[in-house]
Amino acid sequence: MPGYNHYASCTCGWCTKYGGKAIKPLYSSAAGSPIFTTYESFTIPNASCPVCGRSVFFYQSPTGGRLFFDELGPPWPKHPCTDNPALPVSHLSSGTRPRSTPIWEREGWQPILVRSSRSERAWHAIPVQNLLSDLYYDVLREAPLRVQGEVCAFMQPWDKNGWSKIALVELDKELHEAVFPIFERKRFSGVAPTTAAAQRNKSKL
Repeated sequence: MPGYNHYASCTCGWCTKYGGKAIKPLYSSAAGSPIFTTYESFTIPNASCPVCGRSVFFYQSPTGGRLFFDELGPPWPKHPCTDNPALPVSHLSSGTRPRSTPIWEREGWQPILVRSSRSERAWHAIPVQNLLSDLYYDVLREAPLRVQGEVCAFMQPWDKNGWSKIALVELDKELHEAVFPIFERKRFSGVAPTTAAAQRNKSKL
């Protein structure tokens, strides 16, 4: 059984040691090595562009979409010379040094892993792993989130009202960036989602 308040496939030390089933990352390099599962993997390029040879981030979604990015995370700057998703992935560049501080880090985003939400009263609870703190917790959303397996995403820190937002990228036939509001569970689990959303919208007026 997983730890208290952990989801069934939680990979924290407690759950892995005492009965939780570990999951394998869905994002793999051409060499089969897991990527985008640590803070470093969001900041150090993991591949080389097959056209210009520059160090880039290769991202393959669970649905099979493939893209090269100059940086991971908002605003998701796509590498300009790799619009063809059929291009082969060049050698991994695991020894590449981190470049300048990425935009997402300068703007306060934090790398996370998310899974599909589950219903919790009137809310939808999204399991989150923060890759900076290595903490596992749930965040609340008005609408369900459906993803395949474990997806890399980014989250803003909670503000004083217990509000934040998550940004993730979806790859199917084209690139889609999804940014949606979330609510802190301990503050809003007993509040109706419509009420919480109205409070948030009112504060922006």
